[in-house]
Amino acid sequence: MRGSRRGPGARLMVLYGAIVLFLLALFGLAKPRGLLEETLRDLRHIFFFGFAALIILEMTALIGRRWIRKRSLYYAVAVLSVLALVFGYEIVTGTDPEFPVRGVYSFLGAFGFLALSAALDRGLKREHTWLRGWPRRSIGVLGALLVAGALNPLGPVLASYAGRAGAFPVVVDLASTWQEPFIEMHDAELFVGKGPDEWPRRAGRRVALLLPDGTPGSGVMVHEPFKDWSGFSVLVLNVYSTAAHPVRVNLRLEDSSRLLPPEERAEYLLRVTPGANDFYIPLDALLSVPSGREFRRDAVRRLGLFLAEPAPPFRLYVHRIRIAEE
Repeated sequence: MRGSRRGPGARLMVLYGAIVLFLLALFGLAKPRGLLEETLRDLRHIFFFGFAALIILEMTALIGRRWIRKRSLYYAVAVLSVLALVFGYEIVTGTDPEFPVRGVYSFLGAFGFLALSAALDRGLKREHTWLRGWPRRSIGVLGALLVAGALNPLGPVLASYAGRAGAFPVVVDLASTWQEPFIEMHDAELFVGKGPDEWPRRAGRRVALLLPDGTPGSGVMVHEPFKDWSGFSVLVLNVYSTAAHPVRVNLRLEDSSRLLPPEERAEYLLRVTPGANDFYIPLDALLSVPSGREFRRDAVRRLGLFLAEPAPPFRLYVHRIRIAEE
């Protein structure tokens, strides 16, 4: 009958979804190339034990149904088995100092997957008539909340990617919260404040404040700016310097997830004078690589601002960096 097919099919959707996530986390993210992939790799234990719990459930139903007549007991076996797996894994591998509650998150995630499966399990509903209506929906909501809670580190990361996409053609905004996870400092400090009164463009408005320590190479690197710059021809950069004399700053761009040697990355020397500076840099000139290879405009991976020479400590106010058409 149609009803008897839809139940297992809906329940197995949870299993298949967990398999896909597990395979992605286990094989596709061995060498993470971005913040999202790195976060998924850090959460791979939750995917693994969630997948294991659902597999144990299905194997119990397949092999143990001769001895276990109640379908609800399949879930009890799965819960106890995955609890033992998590406990054993934590004993064998030791507690992760960077994620001391990893075992708790792993078990709660696995329990959430099982709860979602139970909410979609029509066989379980036929076995227990009270699992109808709001009790079944409550179990589904509980399962969804547990999975979402275990995977909560994904929330801010996805919000950052959404903010990056929404800001385009702004490719870097050091003063925005969505940019924070992508920022890497090099012998410098970064704050958010108000533009100086002497800078009409941003006087009293929110800007980023970069404080390099004055050594060559100090500055900021931004990972994963919006990567596809195809169809644009100019990079627009507005900064304000408090230095008493002109300062040379390297604008660096890279198009690879691995670190590139100097001859394989694009660098453009900016002469930042005291006060306001408005740069309109043609991408044809900016994306010139010393080795002569063609820079991939559709795969920009990093953008950085670094001092090119020693300089006394100064403040560099930075507005949004954006690309534009001529």
